[in-house]
Amino acid sequence: MNKNVKAVLSIVAIVLFLGSTIGLILVLTAGSGESGEVKLDVQLHTREEIVTAAYKAYGDDQQNLWAAKTIITNTGDTPVNDFRIDYKIEGYCDWTSAEVYPSILPGQTVRDYCWPNLDDAKMKEVTSKTPVELTVRYSYEGLGQPIQDMEKIYLLGRNDFVFTDLSDEDILTFTDAFDNYPMVAAFVTPNEEMVKSVANNMAGGLETGMNDDDVYTAFIRCFDGMRALGVKYIQEPSSYWSDRAAQYVQYPAETLSRASGTCLDLAICMAALMEAVGIRSYVALIPGHAIPIIELPNSGEMYAIESTFIDQEYALSHFPGETSPEVTAEECINIAADEINMAMEEGSYILIDIEQSWEQGVMPIW
Repeated sequence: MNKNVKAVLSIVAIVLFLGSTIGLILVLTAGSGESGEVKLDVQLHTREEIVTAAYKAYGDDQQNLWAAKTIITNTGDTPVNDFRIDYKIEGYCDWTSAEVYPSILPGQTVRDYCWPNLDDAKMKEVTSKTPVELTVRYSYEGLGQPIQDMEKIYLLGRNDFVFTDLSDEDILTFTDAFDNYPMVAAFVTPNEEMVKSVANNMAGGLETGMNDDDVYTAFIRCFDGMRALGVKYIQEPSSYWSDRAAQYVQYPAETLSRASGTCLDLAICMAALMEAVGIRSYVALIPGHAIPIIELPNSGEMYAIESTFIDQEYALSHFPGETSPEVTAEECINIAADEINMAMEEGSYILIDIEQSWEQGVMPIW
């Protein structure tokens, strides 16, 4: 992939929002203000599912990954003073995101967000989809006791990934259908012991931090090395735990130890192996497929590879005539470039910048 192709690659900024469910709508008539009765319309919107693999991102108010959003409208004719609101997720997060609104004027609407500081140890124990209770609590001047209400949300298992939180009517583009894509970076674990060991073995003797030729060679060795380990391509079974686009995603150590993975698993594994030796990596999403990409440190040129063809038998049986009988890494680089160029022409292409996602808080937790 040359510089011209790279220039066209668009790293879409993280836009993760909406996709929530309305869990609570209340009209309150309680207490009294300076000139009359307080009337509030309170709407609680909760995110249906939290991707546990990227749970830390939900506590970052610089992301748009709130766990809950409350919309408060003063429908009365008197100001609401000293409105206080906070949230907790029972067993996983104590009261958090506390905010105080000194005055909500008649007709005024405010939006408040829950950015939960989820407990590390508890979250790492979540292995399957788990229902939890999100509680919202609020009070204001003149109200005797705080009001609380609860809504059920779900913590996904450590390997569970939902591609979008958007409702069907809000999905208008290819990017919309995969708007959770930056969270893929949470599955890329370059510092995991097995990943580091395999990567160091593959890149031994190469200058992967500064030499373009050596970085390219490391990419080829990674492909060939995974083939030598007997890694096979498998298809993802139909999702059983979500009624939306979802997938069971393996961590790189799982792909290596099981010697198999889906196209996304293989792309994530190659990205982790390359990052483990200091090579900047990406994962491209195109319709029905994921492809790993590296960037050369000096020229900035980017190379993709058809990682499912690590499985030589699969390549020859399902795509006869596409390659030589050897199914070389160089042939797979050319195939991937063609696939990506076609997807870009059709406007169905997402480039996940792994390191950028890490910098923005989507960090591996295992």
